[in-house]
Amino acid sequence: MIDTHCHILPMCDDGPGNWAQSLAMARQAARYGITTIVATPHHRKGMYLNGSAHISTLVKGLNERLQDEDIPIRVLAGQEYHLTSLFKADLMAGEIVSISGTRYILIELPSHFYSWQLTASIRLLKRMNRLPILVHPERYGRFVQDPEKLFKYVKEGAYLQLTAGSIVGQFGPEVQRTAYWIAGRNWAHLLASDAHDTFERRNRLQEAYARLGRDFGTDAVARLQNNASLVLGDQPLFVGLLGLPQRSGRL
Repeated sequence: MIDTHCHILPMCDDGPGNWAQSLAMARQAARYGITTIVATPHHRKGMYLNGSAHISTLVKGLNERLQDEDIPIRVLAGQEYHLTSLFKADLMAGEIVSISGTRYILIELPSHFYSWQLTASIRLLKRMNRLPILVHPERYGRFVQDPEKLFKYVKEGAYLQLTAGSIVGQFGPEVQRTAYWIAGRNWAHLLASDAHDTFERRNRLQEAYARLGRDFGTDAVARLQNNASLVLGDQPLFVGLLGLPQRSGRL
């Protein structure tokens, strides 16, 4: 099983505070059947600054420790870029780290963002042969209130990645309903843990897949899991037939 979004690197954001905590997260993930984790520390979110060189050093150090501890997990480099006015400059300077060197880039939105800014950023990435993935869209107040607003960004070419915790209700019923609404219209392309620790924000990927399989069928789960593999292979994701926004059909 592949986890395409996890805050497992130590001492760089609101994830683990030391190497021991990172290893504990890896052991927990291994028990859940996860074999590959993409480390995605925050970048440009408040005081969190995690450029490419720093991430590379931490990923190398963690993989060495995983090997020494005989933990069957492979960690790949990634980054959760918090969209700011510096986006284009950072992109040109090579400070935005894609998922394991592929074209896929994880984009986190600020609480308040301009629609034109997000649209322009998606179009810029597409022109540069980069593929944007919007992380946990179900947790933004704007989309919780009106998830139909996401459709324009999907049509622009952005992929959507839901958080496992949202599916299982960790962030409350409104976020859970929004996540199900997105999944029910086939707008969700990926599912990730967004794990930060082994307790409050632990990895719940396996549990979320089980719920989605129960409610939407095994084909829906297989598509999300296959897309995770396609990301690492730098291949186009399977999208399928998109359901149209319908206010009356919200879960």
